[in-house]
Amino acid sequence: MFSNETIRNYVNKIYSSMREHEKEYAKNPGITYHDISISKGNSKIGRVHNVSTAPVITCGNCSHCSGFCYDIKAGRYKNVIDARARNTVIAMEYRESFFAGINEYISHPRKNKYFRWHVGGEILDMDYFTRMIEIAKDHPDWYFWTYTKMHNIVNEYCDVNGRDAIPANFTIMFSEWDGMPLCNPYDFPIFTCKMKDGNKNHPAEFFNTLYKCPGNCDICKKAHRGCMAGESTYADEH
Repeated sequence: MFSNETIRNYVNKIYSSMREHEKEYAKNPGITYHDISISKGNSKIGRVHNVSTAPVITCGNCSHCSGFCYDIKAGRYKNVIDARARNTVIAMEYRESFFAGINEYISHPRKNKYFRWHVGGEILDMDYFTRMIEIAKDHPDWYFWTYTKMHNIVNEYCDVNGRDAIPANFTIMFSEWDGMPLCNPYDFPIFTCKMKDGNKNHPAEFFNTLYKCPGNCDICKKAHRGCMAGESTYADEH
């Protein structure tokens, strides 16, 4: 578990980098998709295009999990801090350019058509989430997914538009941290963590009903299991 000091240091690094990018874009606001940091994958999630913003800063429901956030580990890498900060500034202050850039990136011919929202960071607000939905609708040949603790935004969207308004090519996993209340009236699949010392939210036998994350998205892409198939999934605490 990260100490409060570690989290504060991480947040301060992000804010410092964000201020530099704010100055940069104030002078030259002509943002293209080349300004947005979009990864083509890594050893953990496999060959998956993904975009991230800054954790904690953009996470509106992280009080239960910020001390365990795996993305804070990336704070030791200056290039990751810079990428998270740059994306956060663009997403917050130049949102039209942010989504236009992601749309342009996805529109280029690519063999691998898997896209994950937010290895780090979160859905910022309803407008942000609606734009995520629109991108999925505009690219039905791609597969999109996200893990989110911003359950209230997703639920509110479904209250207004209906559960069927979520495109079939966009899987939303309700991320749960032990001890955190879960409001899931539309029965979205969940992604939860099996704690070493037992869980407050679920008895041990509950995890027998879930798919266990193998730790690499390429495995589930090939088998069409877990998050790739909209199955409720768990990972062991690590």
